Amino acid sequence: MTSATLAVGRNIRGVRERKGMSRGDFADALGANIEQVAQWEAGQADLDVDTLDRIVAVLEIKHRDLFDRPEPSV
Repeated sequence: MTSATLAVGRNIRGVRERKGMSRGDFADALGANIEQVAQWEAGQADLDVDTLDRIVAVLEIKHRDLFDRPEPSV
């Protein structure tokens, strides 16, 4: 896992939590399972472009928000 992967995972989790979404609700909205979401948020699994597209759509953010430091504001 890279520092970029960890940062993206932290940003996903931060935005999801600030929007009041549970991990389960987020997983359902993405068509994923809770274990996948947990791995992404922990930086333990890589994300492909299609998944990134779904994540930003569900979270209603821009792609660059996932890569910004500190965590993006909502």
